[in-house]
Amino acid sequence: MSRLTPLDIRHVEFSRRAGGYDRREVKAFMERLALEVEDALRESQGLRKRLSAAEAEVARLRNAEAELQTAVMAAERIAGDLKETAKREAQLLLDDAERQRRARLADVEDGLLRSHARLEALEMQRRLFKEQFRALLQAYATALEADDDVEARPSGSVSETGPVAPTPRQTRTIDPEEALLDDTVRP
Repeated sequence: MSRLTPLDIRHVEFSRRAGGYDRREVKAFMERLALEVEDALRESQGLRKRLSAAEAEVARLRNAEAELQTAVMAAERIAGDLKETAKREAQLLLDDAERQRRARLADVEDGLLRSHARLEALEMQRRLFKEQFRALLQAYATALEADDDVEARPSGSVSETGPVAPTPRQTRTIDPEEALLDDTVRP
């Protein structure tokens, strides 16, 4: 059986019987019924359209929500990746800085050791030079005194016991280090 439409209600024909209903009242009631069914159908059709639009909007919002959720998850993943990358790069920079610091420290320590070794070598050379120079000055002083003694002895003077010993001369003792610093002192 098919659905009734307002048109079906308006054109329905009832069989006639004796003593039946008032035809005008039945027609008026049927017209009123047809109008109400028309209104109900129009309202139902409007509600169906609104329902269809609402369902489409819900579907669109669900798709948008899913896309947004996907975007949020992707953003979180990218943020995590960026954070990890930044941590790795920071660690690499720290490691490189530490390596450079250690290399510079090793260079400074090596330079310091070389400087200490050079200083010790120079101090040793200075001591050696002073000792050798002091010995040289002492040798010259001894040679000069011996030469002075030979010159001070009178030629041909002989004592009964042998040659006359020279008289000790007053000589000024010169400190070799002082002689090095003082240009007026002559050996």
